[in-house]
Amino acid sequence: MSEPELYFGYGSNLDSDDWVSWCEDRGIDPSGMVEVGAAFLFGYEMKFHYYSNGRKGGAADVVDIGTESEVPGVLFTLNDEAWKAMDRKEGHPNYYERKLVTVRTTNGEINAITYTVVEGKIRPLYVPPTDEYVALIRSGLERRNLPTTALEKALQ
Repeated sequence: MSEPELYFGYGSNLDSDDWVSWCEDRGIDPSGMVEVGAAFLFGYEMKFHYYSNGRKGGAADVVDIGTESEVPGVLFTLNDEAWKAMDRKEGHPNYYERKLVTVRTTNGEINAITYTVVEGKIRPLYVPPTDEYVALIRSGLERRNLPTTALEKALQ
């Protein structure tokens, strides 16, 4: 097994129950994803411009806008099995694709992998997410005392 890489989660994966439920429904061991700590993706903003059939509404994405904007999230380590599961959960490479990003933590800047919507799936307008999906993200941020500003802005 290879050394785990860092994954930056900013959407529904901030809710551990959602991850565990998704894995258990598919017979996958969810323990391969372990939380490391909070991180901020600078120069990006959150958008809801993708329709998820699984979520029955808009799903979160992060978009590089090159300004002082930031998206809070969490770093996780994933073992090989968890990476395969995460790729499957995120629809990689057909819906979301892996992207190498640099995030800021209390220990400085760190490279991590996140997922962004593939260009062909982006809709030109806002796609409203379900209340349940928004609650997963909001509770994940609030539980870690992270700001919800990026989420609130994306919902406007």
